Amino acid sequence: MSGFATYARKQYEMLANMHSNMGKLYENLGEYFVFEPKNVSIEDFFGDLSNFRTLFLEAVKENNKKREMEEKTKRAKIAKEKAEREKLERQQKKKQLIDMNKDGDETGVMDNLIGLLQSGAAFRDRKKQKPKIPDNRRAPLERSRSRHNGNASVV
Repeated sequence: MSGFATYARKQYEMLANMHSNMGKLYENLGEYFVFEPKNVSIEDFFGDLSNFRTLFLEAVKENNKKREMEEKTKRAKIAKEKAEREKLERQQKKKQLIDMNKDGDETGVMDNLIGLLQSGAAFRDRKKQKPKIPDNRRAPLERSRSRHNGNASVV
């Protein structure tokens, strides 16, 4: 029985030493986070710390989503502005071509036409033609003769 008592005393002393170290560390935390360790229990402190961590991570996620949405709208706005600029440029090129033909000055017409054909600008604004629908009004062909065995009985 004396072996158990010495073993239990050693365990108790070690546990008491760990408890006093924990108390000192908790007081250091109180000093660091500026709270009174005697008025706030360990469970309350760590519960509040856990709650803060959870709310902080949610806020970070929301901020990232908000930033992504802002970037997405910014990219869409830039793409829209670019499309509008390109549309205006195409309209100006067409207008220049029309104005050149009105003036009666035909120098460089072929060069401009070749440039338009090479860039594909001459074909961009054409509406796609609908494919022709086959004429199904005709009745299907009917056979005028039926196929019979060529064995006719001779009388």
